[in-house]
Order: sequence, then structure tokens, then C-alpha cells
Amino acid sequence: MAANQCIEGLALSSGIGMGPVFRLRHLMFEVSGRRLEPEEAALELGRLEAASREVAAALHGMEDGAARAALLAMLESPLFHGSITDRIQSGRTAADAVVQTVNDLAVIFGELPDPVLRARAGQAEEVGRHLFRQLDGLPLPLFRSGSPVVIVTDEMSAFDATRLQPGLVAGVVCERGGATSHLAIILKQIGIPAVSGIHDALGRFEDGELCICDGEKGVVLAAPDENALQAARDRLAGISADRAGLAALAARRTATRDGKPIGLWGNIAGPADVQAILDAGGTGVGMFRTEFVFVGDEAPSEERQAYIYEDILSRMPGPVVMRTLEAGGDKTIGYLAGEAEENPNLGWQGLRMCLDIPDLFLTQLRAMIRASRAGELWIMFPFVSALWELRECRRLVAEADAAVRRDGVRPGDYKVGIMVEVPSAAVMAKEYLRDFDFCSIGTNDLTQFTLAADRMNPKVARWYDPFHPAVLRLIAMTAHAAERAGKPIGMAGDMASNPLAIPVLIGLGFSSLSATAPRIPEVKKTILTVDSDEARHLARSVLALEDADQVKACLRREAGK
Repeated sequence: MAANQCIEGLALSSGIGMGPVFRLRHLMFEVSGRRLEPEEAALELGRLEAASREVAAALHGMEDGAARAALLAMLESPLFHGSITDRIQSGRTAADAVVQTVNDLAVIFGELPDPVLRARAGQAEEVGRHLFRQLDGLPLPLFRSGSPVVIVTDEMSAFDATRLQPGLVAGVVCERGGATSHLAIILKQIGIPAVSGIHDALGRFEDGELCICDGEKGVVLAAPDENALQAARDRLAGISADRAGLAALAARRTATRDGKPIGLWGNIAGPADVQAILDAGGTGVGMFRTEFVFVGDEAPSEERQAYIYEDILSRMPGPVVMRTLEAGGDKTIGYLAGEAEENPNLGWQGLRMCLDIPDLFLTQLRAMIRASRAGELWIMFPFVSALWELRECRRLVAEADAAVRRDGVRPGDYKVGIMVEVPSAAVMAKEYLRDFDFCSIGTNDLTQFTLAADRMNPKVARWYDPFHPAVLRLIAMTAHAAERAGKPIGMAGDMASNPLAIPVLIGLGFSSLSATAPRIPEVKKTILTVDSDEARHLARSVLALEDADQVKACLRREAGK
């Protein structure tokens, strides 16, 4: 490829990263369901042994001796290798046997109280994914040695993104994914720069060639020359210096310039994200996306869920807002997938799915309530669109609470609230909040549903704008209803960490803002500069404007004062 070839895409996650390319074709880690003919079992066992040798050879090349030993031990253990072999002999393909074994071991190890034994769940998954891809002729890189790589892929799921490590992955370049897709949310959460919308990404890059992934500008620079590399190094040094300066704010109380306290919370996908929120200065969790607990072959047990929820609650000094399972749409969980839908974002997902599977829903509610003794639990229902749904939710919470008490567990105090991400919920916020304790606005979905612009589709990105007056007025309508009801209102979408939007949100009466861990220091810095009286006047001015460009121009003028 010619030097310094600039390929324009869509900014997915901010920052800049550079390193050698590793092309990674997307492969769903799930069971196909195909059964072997009796004469095929021996062939599949041979394929398993060949793949195991390749994975073992790759693991032997790892620099981290402790990790190498643990992964090799898992690969060769009777519990792992023997279970896969048994499943092949009973008629499963080698790939299906690997997935089923990994999912089983995740449950077995994941529920153990000993943290050393619990870590084996992750080891089984890491080895299993290597095997799975090797069986398909697609070895997975060991992101553990050498310089961090830039992953170039056709597609990456949000679930797969949670397994990436910032120190080992310099950036992600992909063909598909919107700026507010769940993939983007996770990459922002873990701080990995990313660019999407790169047509034929796998065909345009070669393994090992250097590239620069610029998540600020939404471009990828292929085969950069020394001048471009030095410019990228300088930008990285500047980013590091800025982060060092912001880190000093972590211990400061989060309040406006005139002393109004604002809850500064973090967004998480699981227990591993909690410490990063605390280190950044966050004091609560504004959005725990619990769907990531449900990845696997089957739903986690009540005991496993309660253990995870209690772990998070016990470590966080402030509230933990746990969004109930939001599967469907662009968050596919195999065992919950229904028939293909023409428009899944407007279909069977979120609360709709949970109400149709009450046993699954009640199990999660019981687990949350059982864990409530460990901290400040706020249960939140997503994708609310009708009052009858909320009445049913209240009934199910009461049923779950009674079941937990019958088991001899006395729950702690907890709140129950709603997520406003559908226009009907904003319009009806007064009625919806009557029997609930709080609300949180999900601006990513509220924007796409208000403006009929799919957040996943780069082709309609110009129509997707949270600063559109219609979106802002729905947010204001909800905030006014919360204020009249005396209920706290928060925000956990991308808008909550946008420096231009923060003064308006404070002016509208938001009591908490939730961001990804890397963005928390910048959000705090902005909050500290805001005067709440001035913010109220600014919010009134902005709500009178007629288009998004006017809104952003006004906010930039105010920010530049």
C-alpha cells in the first residue's frame, strides 16, 4: 500500500493508536447444532488434536510465564480437553464441543468463592476461543507480547470487545458499527481508539503493516512514514500529559462552581470495570449493562447472578444502577434469539423480551434483590413504552421480593426506576414516574427513535444528532416531570460525557451524569466550571432554538467565554 494513504471512516471511539495490523474475521462463538455421523467422530477428534497442537505452540511463545503455564494447563486438563473429547464422541462437532465446554466451565468456575479458581473461567474461555478459531483455520492472536496491534475486522460484537485489553490492542478498525452502537460504547468504556465504516477493511490491509487509527478524526492512516509516526507519537504524549493533569481531580468533590453537588458515576459491563471507575473518581455506577452476564449457552443461575451483583455493590460507595436484561436488537444472545425481524430495534427486545419470559426475568430480579444487602441498589427497566408494562414490572418486583424473603433473606433498601429512551416515555414521564423512584435518560436510543436514524448505520449518521431541538425538548420534558415529582434524574448515554451538553443538562436539573471510566475526569473538569444559575438560563435559551447547528453554535460560544 502507498505510504500515508488516508482512509476516511466514522469516529467510533476517541484517541489515537498505532501498531502493526492484525486482520481478524468475525466468527460467532456459538453452537451450530450440527450432529456428526458415526464415521465422522474420528475425523473430528483428529481435527481437535491438530488444533490443540497449534494452540499449544502459540501459547509456548508467550512472554508472561505465569499466564503461559495457566493456559497450557487448562488446554491439557482432563476437565477441558476430556469434556471436549466426550462431546465429540457423543456426536457433537469439535467446534460445538469447544463452545459447550467453555460455557459449562464458565458456570462451574464462575460460581466458586475462591478468586484463584474463579479465574479459571476466563482461562477456559481464552483457550477455547483460540481452539474455536483454529478449528476454522483462523488463529486468534495472543495479545500479550510485542507491540500492541491494530485489529482490522469486518465486524466485532460488543461482547467480543469486552475481552480486549487497552495495553495490548492499540486500536480497532472495522467495516460496520455506528458511533453510538454498543460496540462503540464498550470500546469507549475500555479506552481503545476505533474507526468504523471502512469498506472492505480486511481486503485493504495486510497483516503486519503499520497503521495509525485516529478515533478523534475518524480516519485510518495506512503505511505511515516517519513524519506521520512522529506526529502520532507527539499526540499520544499530549494525551498522556492531559490525562495526568486530569487525574489530580479524582479526589475532588464533584460539584458545580457554585456548590451544587452532581453525582458522577460510571458505566460498566461487569465486575472487572469497577476499579477503573473508582480510580477515575467516580462514586457510583450509572449504568450496569447486565446483558453481559448472560453471555453463554444458557442463562446464569440466580446464585451466580447474585454473586456478581453483590460483588459490584460491595465495592461501590454510591448507587449502582442495574439495568435489567436488555437483549435483542444489536445485542444478540443465542439462546434468547427469536425469529429474524425486519426491524429488530423496534421489535422484541429489552423489557418486551423479559415480560414474555417471566421466569428469566424473575430470576434476575430475585438475584438483584438478594444482593441488595451489599450496597445501594437501584433497579432500572429499559425500553419502557407503555404504562401497563410498568404495572407488570412493579408486580414482578413485589413477587421477587416476597420470594427472597421466604428464603430467609432480608433485602436491603433499594430503588426501582425507569429508563427513558423511547419518545412515548418522555411524553408520559409524569405518569410513568408516579410509582417509581428515579429515571435515567438513554440519549443514544432516544435520539435514534426520535429522528428515525439508525444509530448503527453510518449512512444516516448526519441525521443522527442528539443536539436536535426535538431530542432536547423531550429531555427537558422528562427533566421537568422528574423535578415536579421530586425524583432524581440521571443520564448514562454519550451525551452525558459531551462537554458541550453538560452545562445544559445541569441547567435542566440532572442530579447525576454517568460516563465511561476514561471520560470521567474530563466530565468532572467540566462540571467544576459550570454555574448552575447560568446553566439554567443557557438551557432556556437553547430550547428556543430551531435546529441542531444553532444549538451547537450557541453552546460553543458559551464554552469559549
